[in-house]
Amino acid sequence: MPATCRADVEALLRAKKLDRTLVPVTKGSGISVAIETMTTGLTVLDQQLGGGLPLGHFSEVVGPRSSGRTSLLMAMLAATTARGELAALVDTFDMFDVESMAAAGVCLDRLLWVRGETSTAAFPPLTAGRRQPGADRAIERALKATNLVLQAGGMSLVALDLADAPMHALRRIPVTTWLRLQKVLEGQQAAAVVTGTVPLSRSAGGVTLALTRDSGLGTRDSEDSRRDSGFGVRDSGSETRTSGLRGPLFPGIESEVRIQRARLVPGMGAPVRLTATALVA
Repeated sequence: MPATCRADVEALLRAKKLDRTLVPVTKGSGISVAIETMTTGLTVLDQQLGGGLPLGHFSEVVGPRSSGRTSLLMAMLAATTARGELAALVDTFDMFDVESMAAAGVCLDRLLWVRGETSTAAFPPLTAGRRQPGADRAIERALKATNLVLQAGGMSLVALDLADAPMHALRRIPVTTWLRLQKVLEGQQAAAVVTGTVPLSRSAGGVTLALTRDSGLGTRDSEDSRRDSGFGVRDSGSETRTSGLRGPLFPGIESEVRIQRARLVPGMGAPVRLTATALVA
């Protein structure tokens, strides 16, 4: 297809807000389409993502506990609010700590924090049917809150934390729920991120950031730990976001991030290594 004809078609699709259907077909096809993204605040990770998180799509940060998923999410929130933009965090089980968010560099006056039920109330003892009504109720309310935030607009980043939800409760979420949320987000100049233990909610144009603990965890010496200050996450291409705290709380959590997506994008490379660090005053 001649370049002029392709440009006309792309212009029409953008006018109808369908430009996100424009994706590279193959690496050597010669078709290069700019996908709008939002930076994560981590240079190396942004490079592997082709600029950052895709706008208008649901992405995921998944991994086991203590893999750095919360630190990575807070780095994204910090990067968004540092640019003067607004972000929303739907905290399903009210697990986030204000001091930790502030230490990670999140501008709290630019963050909408939607607090769900406390973790104690959300997880009552198991019944004979092996159901957890409290967790189901908390997840349902969090999904409704996320829908309302997306419909209201105005947020550059909307995060839904489901990291502590029981797996069988997550499996009961209908697929149509994620499709409806993606429909609301589509066309907006915003990105949405869901944190969890396994991939669950990524849209067709979104990405999954799968975190795994690095085998060298805990091998960093005390000198390396002293060079870090505050609570934050870093990669080899960016500085640690800090709050000027002092005294090591624990050695850096070193994780690998592998990027998964449904669409083939040229430039996808090796896993990114991240280090999360927290210090106490």
